[in-house]
Amino acid sequence: MAISSNCWKYIVLTFNVLFAMSAVVLFGVSGFLLYRLFLYRHFIGVNVEYPSILLLMMAIITCSIAWIGWRTTKSMHQIHVIITGLLIIIVVVIEFSCFVWAMVVWDNTEIDIKTTMTSYFAQTAAAKDPNSADAIRWDRIHVRFECCGVNGPNDYTSSGRVPLSCCGQGPLDELHKPYTSDCSALYQRGCGKPVHDYTRQQLLLVAMTALTASILQSTGIFCTFFLAHAIREKRKMSLRHSTTLREGTYAAADDSLLASPSAPAPTLPKY
Repeated sequence: MAISSNCWKYIVLTFNVLFAMSAVVLFGVSGFLLYRLFLYRHFIGVNVEYPSILLLMMAIITCSIAWIGWRTTKSMHQIHVIITGLLIIIVVVIEFSCFVWAMVVWDNTEIDIKTTMTSYFAQTAAAKDPNSADAIRWDRIHVRFECCGVNGPNDYTSSGRVPLSCCGQGPLDELHKPYTSDCSALYQRGCGKPVHDYTRQQLLLVAMTALTASILQSTGIFCTFFLAHAIREKRKMSLRHSTTLREGTYAAADDSLLASPSAPAPTLPKY
């Protein structure tokens, strides 16, 4: 049983190393996906970013739990190992919840993005400043997704001027000509659908990352509790061995008392 417990000890130590490495990878992937969503936060809303934010936080927490698991595994204290296993369970459950959350947002994101983009477009159009930060963001999204407005170039009918970015050029290309009324390469599609498709793609990557992390890290739950069981069995065997030695010592002492009585042997009286 001692060999078995040592075997599980090294298995769990190896898992904690891999657990920490997975946390580093999870931190990088979730941070990258959060950055890609953050770039278009004005068009897609902030609620879409929450699953990736939670996943990023779990990556940081996972690193801490990996360090705790390493220390508790080396100490071989059963109660501490069990607590570490419970912490891993909490991490796995939250990561799986993040997967579910991302899929729910993925399924309902079309209406939210449409509403957010329409509101932001109206706000930008009301400012009537082609050099404002909001207008430049629209120029960038026009060039990035090869689109125009929310539903198409007709969205600019009220202003009477279509931005030059709807032809594939930004305001930095021609500073003195920010608008164009005649463009043979004018983008006809709106930005609503391509931005929606882009957001769904990022959310799907967030969901798959969370699901993969929860499945891989769940193996540590079994390893940790098997180690706790091995520690308990080793302790039971040690107690049984100690009890056997103690009983053997008492039995040897009783036999020596029977063989060497304390009273002197009787002798014949002298007359």
